[in-house]
Amino acid sequence: AELMHGQIVRFETLLNDLLEISRYDAGAVRAELEIHDLNQVVGMAIASIDPLAKNRGSQIEVDAPKGEVLAEFDARRIERLLRNLLANAIEHGESKPIQVAVAANDLAVAVSVTDNGVGMSETQLARVFDRFWRADPARKRTSGGTGLGLAISFEDTLLHGGMLDVWAKPNQGASFRLTLPKVQGA
Repeated sequence: AELMHGQIVRFETLLNDLLEISRYDAGAVRAELEIHDLNQVVGMAIASIDPLAKNRGSQIEVDAPKGEVLAEFDARRIERLLRNLLANAIEHGESKPIQVAVAANDLAVAVSVTDNGVGMSETQLARVFDRFWRADPARKRTSGGTGLGLAISFEDTLLHGGMLDVWAKPNQGASFRLTLPKVQGA
């Protein structure tokens, strides 16, 4: 019964991801833009992923400015994006600490998620946002990824007029940085 439940949950996740990608393909996605505190959204994403981090022996370290980091974005989509980056860092971070950093300037806000795990080669980096692609399909996954998380994250970033950058080296970890304009259209 537990095995069947796990497979049903995995199927539901895959179905939801496929529906989200199809909405992007159809041009049917609209962001619900409001002014939000990025620090708060980062905190919510970390709180929701913390049980997985503890289960995998990963510690999440946060470096964020004091006070609010305000910007105009769809909090639900950005929280989902951050949860995905955090889950990937936990999955590939080999139980080493994960660093999350938040920053802002006059025009933009940014958050980075860095692990110190298996990293990626240049070839893998070139495909990291491709649909259904996985850096190492033979690698045992414990969080049940569908291969669509980073593709959806990239689409969410574009929807906000932002950038999602990645740096990595084999056996030296990976770092993803989400940058969003403080005001949409700026």
